[in-house]
Amino acid sequence: MDTRHIQPIVNFSLRKEVFFVAVGSIVGAFTMHLPIIFSDLFGSSSYQIWLLTAARIVNSSQPEIGLALHFFVATIIGIVTGIFLHKVLRFNISRIPKGLTYGVISGTVVFVVFAIPVSQIFLGPNTIEILSEINPEVSPLQITQEVKENFQNQMINSLFMHLVWGVTLGIISSVLTRKIGANYLCHVCNVEFSNIKTYEHHTKNVHENPSPKMKKILILGGGYAGVGVLNKIQKSFENNVDVSIELVSESNFFLHTPMLPEMATGTIEPRHIATPIRRFCKRAQFHQSKVVDIQLDSKQVTIQRMTDKSQRVLSYDYLVLAMGGKTNFFGNINIEKNSLTIKSLDDAIKIRNHIISMLEDADQETNLDLQKKIMTFVVVGGGFSGVETVGEINDFVRESAKKFYRNIHQDNIKIILVAAGDKILPEIGNLGEYSRQALEKDGVTIYTNTKLEDISNEIAILTNKKEISTATVIWAGGNTVESVIEKINTKHHKSGRVIVNRQLKLEDHLEVFALGDCAFSTDPRSGNPYPPTAQHAIRQAKTVAENLENKINGVGIQNDFIYDTKGSMAKIGKKDGVALVLGHEFRGFIAWLIWKQYYLSTLPTNEKKIRVGLDWFIDLFFPRDITRLSSIFDEKK
Repeated sequence: MDTRHIQPIVNFSLRKEVFFVAVGSIVGAFTMHLPIIFSDLFGSSSYQIWLLTAARIVNSSQPEIGLALHFFVATIIGIVTGIFLHKVLRFNISRIPKGLTYGVISGTVVFVVFAIPVSQIFLGPNTIEILSEINPEVSPLQITQEVKENFQNQMINSLFMHLVWGVTLGIISSVLTRKIGANYLCHVCNVEFSNIKTYEHHTKNVHENPSPKMKKILILGGGYAGVGVLNKIQKSFENNVDVSIELVSESNFFLHTPMLPEMATGTIEPRHIATPIRRFCKRAQFHQSKVVDIQLDSKQVTIQRMTDKSQRVLSYDYLVLAMGGKTNFFGNINIEKNSLTIKSLDDAIKIRNHIISMLEDADQETNLDLQKKIMTFVVVGGGFSGVETVGEINDFVRESAKKFYRNIHQDNIKIILVAAGDKILPEIGNLGEYSRQALEKDGVTIYTNTKLEDISNEIAILTNKKEISTATVIWAGGNTVESVIEKINTKHHKSGRVIVNRQLKLEDHLEVFALGDCAFSTDPRSGNPYPPTAQHAIRQAKTVAENLENKINGVGIQNDFIYDTKGSMAKIGKKDGVALVLGHEFRGFIAWLIWKQYYLSTLPTNEKKIRVGLDWFIDLFFPRDITRLSSIFDEKK
């Protein structure tokens, strides 16, 4: 395909790019005078005289006019500099070192081309006039002689000031360009480059004359593990056109799963914890598709489009398995059919709609026994997901019933947690007991050493022979791997996860990396398996990215994954939580605050952090929204 006439620039505006340089120039106009302002504090120079001298150029005697003129000229120079940068030099300053280089060159050029002539033609004579007016007892001849003697020092000072201006311009315009500036898009590969020269190199070596050195990296999964690897290798190979990166995910967004329970009860808006994967894919192609087959021997992966089910085959040189897991119902069809899950964004929306429907129905129900059944909510799972979900539902249902549904008797509300182990949150030791006591104090009934055996005719049957009449069962009882992972021809753990070595590779296929929920890896120091948590997936992504980079760059070093868990935490109620951080236990409001701050910091973009922060702030003062979302999320009956 001929790509020579395709416009490569996307998200580019000359007006915007020039604006960045102009902003840098204006800020530089202030910073360049900081040295002289600072020296004024010790009386060795006079900034006031400089301002009066500049004002005299437009026949004014006001220092404010001199300051305004200085910033006006800086703006004009910034605009001219920006146009010259992007129209003539075509020099990309998205990296700070390049911005600094350009700033130093700009400062030097402006000093030679502009500052010296202006100093000779305007500032010098005006300075003599100003000094003569201030010191009438000194003759103009003496002042002129003194100005000439100080000319060299003045020029050195002026050069230094313009270099300060240039460096400031370079840093600010570089940062702005990097964050919200130009990108160069290959319309064939649908990948972006921050450098026009790299784009041109890509066009030549990939499309016009394909390079035999091309290495293909294929990432399967768009969660913490997959996106973590993507973000790191994109930076490493940003300007390496011999590396192709592709990512496949069934969802077109990255989901911040620890906040799903809060989303399910209306504390957080759905889109605030979901970030489009395409926002991360700068140097990578994204495919929203389902992985239906993985052939390690032929290095091929078959994917299926989500809408029309059409299939295509992707080849790879290096494969990253980061597909996460799915809900494990342990073969019980009735539980799978009659329970809600808390695994995805759709799950959380369904739970929210269902709870609000139950509240609406119960408010209209005059039969108190039937109202009690409608207001009974059963959550299965004593781990973090189950405990946080039951805490959120307990707060939401009781608060909403009290505030909006006045026909619902508080005594008819029953929130139940079913845990298979002898305690809840066993991962955090004694804090699990605190969590149990806090939840029970808030009205939650907890059954330990108990499993959900079956669901029949809206009756939850427990292994302790207790039967619970309920219209709501939420299953948070376990995870398993995707079926396509189970079918891979390699060594598997009994859980179905693929077994990896210390470098997170398959032993029989060293070009394949696996991490996150679909991989079984052990701590080489203790021999114990690493838990499949987001915390570990994020750290594993760093190791995989480093090993990939070393492999492709020909560096022989392959790093082992060794990681000590920094801690665990759970939010168990409004302004209540538990946290085990670096061996220290926290509970109550402090733990709740630690939970909030930590998960806010792990959101992928500043925009999402601000939105979630505002959601939390609003939740402190107002009841949760009971608006039921569109029925498009409901299951068809």
